[in-house]
Amino acid sequence: MDQEQRKIMIIEPNCSGGIELLKSARRMGVEVHAVTHEDLYEHSYSDAVKDMIDYTLFTNFCEEVEAITEIVEYGRSVGIEGVVAGFEFVTDITVKVASELNLPTHDVSKCAALRRKDLMHQYFAEHQVSCARTIVVQTWDECNAAALEIGYPVVIKPSSNAGSCSVFKSNSVQELKQAFEVIKQNNVEFPHGMPLDDHILIQEYLSGQEVSVEIAICNGDMSVLAITDKMTTSGNHFAEIGHTLTSHLDPLEQKQITDMTESAVRSLGLKNGIAHVEVKLTSDGVKIIEVGARMPGGKIPCLLLHACGIDEGIVYMQTSLGQAPDVTPRNDQFAAIRFITSDKEGIIESVDRLEEIQKVSSDGQEGIVDIEIYAKQGQKIGVPINNIDRIGHIISVSNCYKRASDLCSEALEKIELQIAE
Repeated sequence: MDQEQRKIMIIEPNCSGGIELLKSARRMGVEVHAVTHEDLYEHSYSDAVKDMIDYTLFTNFCEEVEAITEIVEYGRSVGIEGVVAGFEFVTDITVKVASELNLPTHDVSKCAALRRKDLMHQYFAEHQVSCARTIVVQTWDECNAAALEIGYPVVIKPSSNAGSCSVFKSNSVQELKQAFEVIKQNNVEFPHGMPLDDHILIQEYLSGQEVSVEIAICNGDMSVLAITDKMTTSGNHFAEIGHTLTSHLDPLEQKQITDMTESAVRSLGLKNGIAHVEVKLTSDGVKIIEVGARMPGGKIPCLLLHACGIDEGIVYMQTSLGQAPDVTPRNDQFAAIRFITSDKEGIIESVDRLEEIQKVSSDGQEGIVDIEIYAKQGQKIGVPINNIDRIGHIISVSNCYKRASDLCSEALEKIELQIAE
């Protein structure tokens, strides 16, 4: 069968990673079948996103059993050959659908752990995966006792949210109580309205360099695509404000990271697909934060394409079709991204001086390759406390790690934000 005729189902592509997956699907030449909610498609999907989709199935993820039945019946009727997740919150549904269709995927008996970090940490413990000490709680009394047992500061986060939403570093019982209440109040996923699991993780705070690792898995065999150095906000939140790929860590550190990453991926039964693994390199060694069985956010697929010439979306779809993925690097550069954020709350009046940012050099080997503003004029914005609080981004490329980072920093300094308080 010709590559152009392969039929791929993307379950909810309307988010950062899902849109990159759609772009990859267009480059790969496959037929795209998207699954989403009808109201979201009508009101939230841009024309550009709709143009990358060939066919759409409307369902309701909030009614999971019925949704899976509908998706599987549709998949059988049209001859879907690969199923991939476009969105963090449907990674478990994706595995169940692919399994029902007898298509390459992960261990369905463990897929609940892809959405519930309490279960994920159970598997880590069972397989001796090094991670933060974790106590799972549901009530305030349990939460308070767990923090005292671990010792402040602690990290408190919901079991099944995403995007660094409602993740807090708490230095005192007062901060912990406030964070606990925020998590309890934010118990429904946005934008589909799926209920979130009510378990909460209390963890030891890990200090050290944070990185993420992109992994491809085919029939249980793993390939490391890249390690990304990450920048996050300081203080009590963990919003990501920048990345540089590939990592500048020394080869021994990178080997330690990839070895522990592969152990974490294996512990969760990931067999065919990709994994985005968040890691801390601490004074006590490598510690796994969590594993996502989906495309990374934060434009990491774009950095990977610029720096290494590897198309992560195509890699993901190839594994879903049972094909050995193409993980051969074609470039040997560095790519950096810095997110445009505000240092105060207010209403965006304008984002100025973008035209002063120098674009790619004449030889095309170094410079700014992408600037995008997401926030609209008149939109309310705050200081970044999660990955949603971004105004836009700048991406640069260079054959030098430091220069790639510096290009972004220099461009950020030129941008002028007008914020009305």
